[in-house]
Amino acid sequence: MLAWTASPSGRCNRVVPFDHAPATAREDPHTSPIDDSDKGHLGRNDQRGGAATATTTTSAESSPTGTAPQSSNIGGTTSTTYAAPTTPAERRASEEEEKEEEGKEEEEEDGEDTHYVSFEGDRSRVVVVDKKATFRRWLLGSAEADRRYKEVWAACQLTPITVLLGLVSFLATTVAYTCFVRDKRMFLIPGLAGVGNWYNMLTSRSPRMLRILATDFDVLFNIGNVALWAGCIGATFGWDERTAPAVLVIMMTSVMVLLSDASCSDFEFGTTRPIILLFTTSIFLSVIVLDQGGLFNDVENIVWVFNTHDGFHTTTVEAWEASNSTALTGSDGTITHHTYLRSVGNTRLLLYTLFLGSAAWASVYHPTECSILKNAARRSLSGGMEGLQLDAGSEATVDRLDDDDEVIAFMPAEGMIIPDGPKRSVLCFLLNGNHHMAKRINDVAEEHKGWGQIAMIIGLVVALVALTEVVPLNLTWLGILSFPDAARCLFKMNTQAVKLCISEPFDFLVPFVTLTVGLIGAMGSLEFHPGCCAFLASFGFIYVTNGLLFDADLTEQGIRGAASALPLYVITFIMFAWMYIMFVTGGYPSASSAHEFSFVFIRTHIRTSFLSIFTRFMTTPLLFLAKFIFKKYRYGSDLTAVIKIRLIREVMPKRDLAAFLHSRDERRSSRRRSLTSRRSAGRSSSQKRADVEEVRREVLSAWPSPPSSPGGHAQAGPGQDLTEPGRAAVE
Repeated sequence: MLAWTASPSGRCNRVVPFDHAPATAREDPHTSPIDDSDKGHLGRNDQRGGAATATTTTSAESSPTGTAPQSSNIGGTTSTTYAAPTTPAERRASEEEEKEEEGKEEEEEDGEDTHYVSFEGDRSRVVVVDKKATFRRWLLGSAEADRRYKEVWAACQLTPITVLLGLVSFLATTVAYTCFVRDKRMFLIPGLAGVGNWYNMLTSRSPRMLRILATDFDVLFNIGNVALWAGCIGATFGWDERTAPAVLVIMMTSVMVLLSDASCSDFEFGTTRPIILLFTTSIFLSVIVLDQGGLFNDVENIVWVFNTHDGFHTTTVEAWEASNSTALTGSDGTITHHTYLRSVGNTRLLLYTLFLGSAAWASVYHPTECSILKNAARRSLSGGMEGLQLDAGSEATVDRLDDDDEVIAFMPAEGMIIPDGPKRSVLCFLLNGNHHMAKRINDVAEEHKGWGQIAMIIGLVVALVALTEVVPLNLTWLGILSFPDAARCLFKMNTQAVKLCISEPFDFLVPFVTLTVGLIGAMGSLEFHPGCCAFLASFGFIYVTNGLLFDADLTEQGIRGAASALPLYVITFIMFAWMYIMFVTGGYPSASSAHEFSFVFIRTHIRTSFLSIFTRFMTTPLLFLAKFIFKKYRYGSDLTAVIKIRLIREVMPKRDLAAFLHSRDERRSSRRRSLTSRRSAGRSSSQKRADVEEVRREVLSAWPSPPSSPGGHAQAGPGQDLTEPGRAAVE
């Protein structure tokens, strides 16, 4: 705490802090102790015109200016103060010290959090289903028939039997594919043995949740992946009996695993769910390695060929390589594309396996959360205070149930509240925590962002035209003009939100990895031309920054201007689709399918063109971009594209449902109140300095100006030295 004195000119001079006075001054035996009866008069003028002040004495060496302190005895109390700096050098030193302290405070203020952004799931659509209303009851048509069915099923111990047969058929099918089996009809045995397992899994699903999962993009995308794999593996088997276990066991069991969140069985959802997910993931990884490595016996490597003259047709790898048909465009203008069926199927199965692996990881560390069902989060500055609400179907379900009936409630997990400010930006992280410099750079970049956007448009348009070689191909170097604006968008993003985006294994990593591999294929088809590589790298950087990481822009301008995400996604999609079409149709003369690479994987000699890699992998980021556009258009611009809030699954009697929802609302409200109190307490340094200055002026104005000594120094007098309450008021 600082003590202040008033000079004859009215200027307030700061003196040595009271708390930091030398020990000899605080313990001077000659000082007058303050009696309890005088506490009420401290800091005010008494009737005799004196001031009751705390007393200190010190030596000249402890004076901030090197001058001896001036003492006075008024009202029986000794008051000591220091003289104001008298020389210009002393005044300059004092002013520089004050400026330095103010600069430090302003620098700290620059890094303070300016606002908070909340990420929450859709709280207005809590889904509640009857635990007994399974797919089995729907098939049988009545609760009584369902009860009798379960009694027979339990008496015959059919559940463990079907599970064991399913596991054996899974393993037996995988091993049998690597062996030579003379009679292919033997493969029908594991195919039929595995039907009971996935049928038993299906009958425990909730029809209501199955309908919800049927509209989920992740579920549909992965069902399409595993179905495409089954079609590709069936074609390589020549559609003989070996196709039966691939479809009836592997594919159907995979679909049931994807629908595990709809299970009404606590045993399957809680205890065995991680085991099933991990087992399925390991089996599929083995299938990919065995198939791609050429260890499957008696298979035919098929190539799909498409050209503008003959359309689609299939041939073998040996026949295709013997024909040396590697040219994208023939002498007669025919455009030809080819792809290896085995590679396509294994790529799709690998994407499905990665999704299962991420679901298995989530089921282990978050056992009450769903593996598949997730809500896109809604970003907001206010956070919204709406409570959990049942949807119309759930209200009808709850109304017709008794209090003792068990229900399953699906609701979004606890949302996230992320602080944002200069010290939270990516640029501050890259500058090793120098938030003052990061703020200045980001402010300048935002002020002049128009120039960067103009350069980006010019660079992208010229580079896309240059790829057609209407203008020189070297003009593709202008594509790097798009880098500054994309870097501006990245630098202002919140590091915690960026981490959340990156940690999404399916919505971020899958499009990011496929985008990277696809762009490498495009570069290889262009013979790694430096200008083309620079343009494609910049284009991929734009996709990642403005597409996959758009949710991490937590600035107030970014939150309020979230509506700009939809046209930004549309423009990016159009440019990406245009580039993809031009590569596929031969619109870029330098892109040739003759540029290939090959390697040996176990027993398979893999040979593929870079252009084939591009066309195969780039479909996935385009599909995800189309999904982002649809969701932004359908559900609103405040909906996140990558960051998700998982749904939690809780089983309880109907009578406890209302209390459970109320308790979650209360816990959320408590978090909000705690956050509000912290924000009100954590005011900025400039506000605190303004409050202190205002109180100091009010306190000093309560005392008359002190008389001056013959030497020109301020004398101790009424109101000249702040007493203990006065110091507390200033503080």
